[in-house]
Amino acid sequence: MEILIPNILLVHAWQTAALAVLGAALVVQLFYYLYFFVRLLFYKVEEEKLGTEPVSVIICAWNEEENLRRHLESVLNQDHPQFEVIVVNDHSTDETDILLHEWKKAFPHLHSIDLNRDNANMRGKKFAVSMGIKGAKYDRLVFTDADCRPRSDQWLRRMSAAMVDGKEVVLGYGGFEKRPGLLNKLYRYEALHIALQYLSYALAGRPYMGVGRNLAYRKELFFQTKGFIKHRHVASGDDDLLVNEVSTGANTTIAVHGDAHTLSAPKDTLATWWHQKRRHLTTPGLYRWESKIFLGIYSFSAICFYGAFIVVLSIQSIYWSAFVALAVKWVCHLSIMRATTRLLKEPDLFLFSLLGDVFSPIFNALASASVLIKPPTAWK
Repeated sequence: MEILIPNILLVHAWQTAALAVLGAALVVQLFYYLYFFVRLLFYKVEEEKLGTEPVSVIICAWNEEENLRRHLESVLNQDHPQFEVIVVNDHSTDETDILLHEWKKAFPHLHSIDLNRDNANMRGKKFAVSMGIKGAKYDRLVFTDADCRPRSDQWLRRMSAAMVDGKEVVLGYGGFEKRPGLLNKLYRYEALHIALQYLSYALAGRPYMGVGRNLAYRKELFFQTKGFIKHRHVASGDDDLLVNEVSTGANTTIAVHGDAHTLSAPKDTLATWWHQKRRHLTTPGLYRWESKIFLGIYSFSAICFYGAFIVVLSIQSIYWSAFVALAVKWVCHLSIMRATTRLLKEPDLFLFSLLGDVFSPIFNALASASVLIKPPTAWK
């Protein structure tokens, strides 16, 4: 009896701890859903809002000849009264220069900046972006990648229209093409989930990142804040680190109208996605402390929730508590995702998001751990 009583107390303490972790993690997750993410549910898109101010589009290309052939024309044919497209040919060894030379004959608003042996010591995307900004004629800058295409010919109007009332940074949505297979859905869900976070945080007055596939800011702001100078030693971060540094609740807005989206080719193997994810995870450690705390608590609480769910589910006397917690979380999750997938034109990810909600924290935790063990190499 003397031995059994301590054992019983130990078992009850362990069960109580698991239940407490599950409850605490659920409360934290609900806070993010109901304070941050719910803002996209109530966000009203202004249908008539179209920009007419001059715009410079900047695209950096490193051996992107084939992607430029597929996507550049959709950028050049935007329905906008006054814009230029600048392609920075970043030490390409394919025939990008020949392609741009030919296309400039048909599109006088297309300009190119060639980085070659004269710039051999200045490599990396941040230098290429800086040169594109320096060569831009207009103050309103819109950025995308060579492997991206606008969803519509109103993309530029929608992105530039958001630069009003003191807004200097515009965060857009960069989605990925729908293709068959589970990997494609997981990849697209991850992009959707990231967008859900940075868009809703911006609406809450706490912007922390944007994606270079679809981003806009003012040239004056870039030079006022000295561009990439504070993180020039980091290969990545031409988009998220810059936004994290210069954005505020007052100067940042979002552009999520369906016409304002871009689409890119998704990674087609888990290995290439893993490599990309590891590279992207080198930058969050340089975010503002506020951003790191909010993002860290959210990710940690998701891991704790599903870990505690499994533990509580295995305890016969309280297993039902696990299902109650899961039901509460998933009802809230689906309510947010229903609005988000409609807004961002990803309807097939609505119910799939339940699987993504389990997969995403595990995948990100594993990738983060691998970065700590062995940091990835430079992007090129």
